[in-house]
Amino acid sequence: LSTIHSAKDLEFNRVWLVGMAETVLPSWQSLQPKARPAELEEERRNCFVAITRTRQTLILARAGQYRGWRKEPSRFLVEMGLSG
Repeated sequence: LSTIHSAKDLEFNRVWLVGMAETVLPSWQSLQPKARPAELEEERRNCFVAITRTRQTLILARAGQYRGWRKEPSRFLVEMGLSG
């Protein structure tokens, strides 16, 4: 088990990327009106890094609710054509 940040320069046979929901990945902070555009781009790069650490099997997962709040699929899933 590791974070996206600690997975850089490593590869794994199986990768589970959880939290693929808006305000989780990308983070709530990166979506705020006063956030710099670079913050959202950094979130996008981190998602790409996590995905590209996979050798064989990639699982992208999200919950319908987080702490009782309904969440839409991550815009990154939509950009990849995996959710609409």
